[in-house]
Amino acid sequence: MNRHFKKYYFYFLARLLDLFGQYDKSFSSYAKVIQFRTFLWDVQNRYIAAYQKSSKNAYLEIQGGIGDFLQHLPFVLKNKSAHYIVATHFKGAQLFFKALGIKIDKYYFYSNKEEYRSIREILKKEQYSQSCPRVLFFQKSPFISYKKIRNKKKRVIGIHRGASALGSTKAIPTTFIQDLVAQLNQMGYKIILFGTKKELSDIKIPKNKDIILASDKNIIKNLSFVQYCDLLIGSDSVFKTMASMIKIPTIVLHQNTKNNFRDRVFIKPYLKNHMMHVYKYNNFNKQEIKFALHYVLNILTLKFNSH
Repeated sequence: MNRHFKKYYFYFLARLLDLFGQYDKSFSSYAKVIQFRTFLWDVQNRYIAAYQKSSKNAYLEIQGGIGDFLQHLPFVLKNKSAHYIVATHFKGAQLFFKALGIKIDKYYFYSNKEEYRSIREILKKEQYSQSCPRVLFFQKSPFISYKKIRNKKKRVIGIHRGASALGSTKAIPTTFIQDLVAQLNQMGYKIILFGTKKELSDIKIPKNKDIILASDKNIIKNLSFVQYCDLLIGSDSVFKTMASMIKIPTIVLHQNTKNNFRDRVFIKPYLKNHMMHVYKYNNFNKQEIKFALHYVLNILTLKFNSH
């Protein structure tokens, strides 16, 4: 059966099962839809509704990095008593969920794609487990701000050049970030630079009262800063996901490579909701930097009437 046909078949099968009150079965069918199309129509909302009416015996799988965690969080925070399995490359996952008061039944950690594939095979043998529901937006930031930006008289632009441990090629080149920061500083913006201390030291940005560094070892503290941004510019990473989820305009710069999962889960839904702009680059040479800067500054001008 063609995968595009399957998503509709299982969706309408789940709707039929809902009508007959077979919620454990409809929950399972909605899970199959999500395997083929994560945000097809209202499938995530119906998936959540079916879970609430089901026996709730299923383990809910959270797979991926912190960006994935964020999309699962709106559901998880409302359903802390559910049974969760986490499979991730993020080594700080246990501290992340513990800080939010979320109990995880099982953790699986991997450091490469081969290990991840092995874990997925293990999960397929779980007696009854399904994907944890995802949500596109937060009602508000779920993270308490540990530090406030006071007397915010200027527009605040967040910048993140880095990438996850398994996505080092997603990082934006340092030269582009240096040129971008210089331009924004000259235009009178306040800037929040997100990243590890090493990432930010590599950029070699001179100290400035209008440049704030968000580089705490606790990722939650850094994510709490995103709510202060009027716009965020970044790589395909957790910070652009956080910004889009709290409806902050986001400019994403990523390599012009095919990635169906990235596009259908983290890019296209936010483009559709007008929360995101995407610049795809092939080779960040001098000419590409010039084009990318022009793209970013043009969007800022349109949004904030900058000069």
